[in-house]
Order: sequence, then structure tokens, then C-alpha cells
Amino acid sequence: MSAHSKDTICTKFNEIYHTLNDTKKDLFAKLCNKLIGYNFVYGQLSEDKNDYYSILAMKEIIQAYFAMIEFQLVHDDMRKIFYLESTTDRNRVKLKKMETVILVLLRKFYYLKSKESIDANTNISITIDELLSALDDTGIYKNKDKIPKTQIIDALSNLKKYKLINFDKNNYEVNNVVEIFPTVAMVVKINDIDLINNKLKTYIAKEEEEYNEVDED
Repeated sequence: MSAHSKDTICTKFNEIYHTLNDTKKDLFAKLCNKLIGYNFVYGQLSEDKNDYYSILAMKEIIQAYFAMIEFQLVHDDMRKIFYLESTTDRNRVKLKKMETVILVLLRKFYYLKSKESIDANTNISITIDELLSALDDTGIYKNKDKIPKTQIIDALSNLKKYKLINFDKNNYEVNNVVEIFPTVAMVVKINDIDLINNKLKTYIAKEEEEYNEVDED
């Protein structure tokens, strides 16, 4: 972004910000902090519904604010999702190997099961047993029974924190449900199942503990 463009955005931000009363300024700060903390605001979740519509109403100033720090506020109106994308390929979340593998598997489940759904924008549900079987099928882990339960729970809990899934970590049974949100499609941007399978294969030979957040087109 050129210096001139940044100056224009700053001017626009200041003009709008000075029109806000104290209540609106507090709301603006709250919404920006929520986006920074969780990245996603998903309007179909009860805890995000009001904030989603508040961001919609304050979209112009929030867009300007994040543009100044080189982030883009992205709006998926059909799915009712707001999220941030870096415009400079910085500030990416680091995921552990198990988190990354499970994330790609969840994207695969979302891709396949959304094809079967009448409404492709609905949340997709799988069981823990389905996830464990898929994990075993990758060949990345030689024996799924030797994978510590806490490692899988921790991975799912971290993905839940970023509003990619819903999961009850206190009820870890094979028939327990993991609800996959459409936000997973924004994180793992792969629309072809062969590409997803190939992505999984790349992890088989890797021993590193951490990977960059998946972000393929």
C-alpha cells in the first residue's frame, strides 16, 4: 500500500471516528478486539449474532482501521461471517502437527458432507470415531490407539478457540459430535478433494512439530 493510500485511509478513519459518541467508540473497540482475538465472527452462533450485525453496521470504520495495519476485513454475507486476512503475509498462527492434520481432515469432511447437504452453508457434524478413522487412514500416525487422547482433545480445543468447530472436550466418546463450521473453508482454501488428499500426504514424511497455518487457493 502506498503512503498516499495510507494517508487517505487514515483521514477517512479519523473523519468517521470523530462522529461516534462514547458508546459507539466503546463498541468499536470491543468489535475490533474480538476480531483480533478470534479472527472470525460467525453470525450463526448465538454468542456472535449481535456482534456480527454490529460489525455490519460499523463496517466502514472497521475496514478503515484494519486497512491501516495491513489487514483486510472480509465479509461472507451468505454464510454470515466476518474475518481478517493479512495483506502482507504476516502474523500467521502457528499450529502443531496434530492440529494441522486434523484441520485439513475437517476441511475434507466439510467438503464431502456439504456436497450431500441441501444447504451447503449449514454446519457439518462428524463423530469422534469418524475423525479417528480418517486420522488412521492418512498413514501419518502408524497406530491411532497410541495417540494420547489429550493430544487430540487439545488440538480440537485450539481449533474451537478460533471458531472453526464446536466440540465438548468434557465428553470425549467415539459417538461424541464435532460440529464443523463454514469458517474452516476460509482457513483451508481448497475446493478440490484431490488437492486435499495430496495436502495430507505431504505430512506423512514430516517430523516437525509446527506448521504455518494452511492457506492454499
